Order: sequence, then C-alpha cells, then structure tokens
Amino acid sequence: MKSPYAGLWLIVALALAMFLTYSFSQDISLGSWTVKKAPFHDALLAEEEAMEDSLSLDSLYASTPVEEQTVDSVPKSILIIGDSMTFNLALRLAQYAKQNGHTIHAVNWDSSNTKIWAESDTLEYFMKKYDADFVFISLGSNELYFKKPETRLPYVKRILEVIDTVPYVWIGPPNWEEDTGVNDMLQRACRRGSFFRTDGMKLARKKDKIHPTRQASAEWIDSVMRWMPASAHPILADRPDSTVGRVNPNIVFLKALNK
Repeated sequence: MKSPYAGLWLIVALALAMFLTYSFSQDISLGSWTVKKAPFHDALLAEEEAMEDSLSLDSLYASTPVEEQTVDSVPKSILIIGDSMTFNLALRLAQYAKQNGHTIHAVNWDSSNTKIWAESDTLEYFMKKYDADFVFISLGSNELYFKKPETRLPYVKRILEVIDTVPYVWIGPPNWEEDTGVNDMLQRACRRGSFFRTDGMKLARKKDKIHPTRQASAEWIDSVMRWMPASAHPILADRPDSTVGRVNPNIVFLKALNK
C-alpha cells in the first residue's frame, strides 16, 4: 500500500539535496538576484582546518609521551652539560640528586653551542668518566638568534647520537627575547618527552638581562622536575626538603675557543 506521506518525503529529500548543493557550491546569480551559499560549508571547512592545525601543533610541541611512564626508582648517575647557564642549574639539580639518592656531575662550557659540543669528544669523554645513565643538556642560548637555526640540526643530531639510548632531558634556552626558531628545531630533534621548553617562563635576570639569577635558575630546575613525571623517562624527583643545604655538583669549567 502506498504511503500517504510518500510525496511529502520526496519533497523533503529534494529540498535537502538542493540545500547541500548550494552549501558546497559558489554563489548562484540569476540576473540581479543572488543565492548566497549557506554557512554550512564554511563551518565544516573551518572545523577541518582547526583539526589540521591541532595535529600540526601536536607534532611540533609534543614534549610528553603518548602513554604515561612508570617512574624509574633506581638512583642515577646524572650528568648535566651545557653553556654558561649550566652552573646555576647544576647547583639546584645537585640538591635534587641528594634528596633522591642520585649522584651528579656537571660540565659548564662557557660560550659553547651545539656545534662546539658536536665537533669534540667532550660529551663522550665525560659520559664514560662518570658512567652517566641520565643526561641533562642546557644548550641553545648562544644560538637563539641564528638566522637559519635549522643549519644547527646536524650538530644536535650528533649530540643525541653520542647520548644514544641513555635517557636525557634537553632543557631549552631561557629566551629573553623571541628566538628565530631554535626552540622549534630542538623540540623536533629530541625524542618525544625529552625536551623541556623554557621559552615563555618568566625568570628574574642578572644585570646582563640574559642569564637567570641563581634563585631564578633554582625555580627553573624546580619546573623541570615538576614536569619530570610527564617525561619520556621519569626518574625520582622529589623536591629537596629544608634539611638539604648547598650541595657540590662536582662541576668542571671549560672555555670555548671558537664557535
């Protein structure tokens, strides 16, 4: 038996088809009369573009692992290396090491950058000397304004090759002004969950308006260690209690002769 509503449903279907056609077509003009396309098309495309932007940002700023990692409770032989930012970072990191049963050694190479470290055997030497099984890297500040920071990528990759499978955290430079892309380059190069982006943090500076003060550097490390549970390889990182005084980070000072 033919439904009495068959004609009505046919009209509805035709109307819907016309609506969709207009929505995804250009405006239609008949003389001085124009049928504007519906915003339905723009809304769908805007949502799709937003999803693409989200995926792009995720790939760029993916500093945490896909899955939550179990904290490695085994005490570590920590090595922190880098430029002149390293010393004050090492002072606070040494307190964390004492609180959590780690040992620590530091190498502060003034005016150094990724090229200097990559073209020497310094990192390999100190990793072997201290049998490092966790590495913190503080490099990038002296390359903040390179016009083409991507040219430093081979040096970054060489440093990471030396570190090999040893867990690490690359502590990004503490921007005092906007960089030209070095943070993005470093973050792309590092293993997922192994780059801590300092850019954006408000840090008190010394008179040179570049280096964070000792207290600001301590707060900087506090932020890194609060983030540690979300890193690719979290280690014991309990905040030092009031009984932990100043701790010797066993630091070695080097001077860069070239860049």
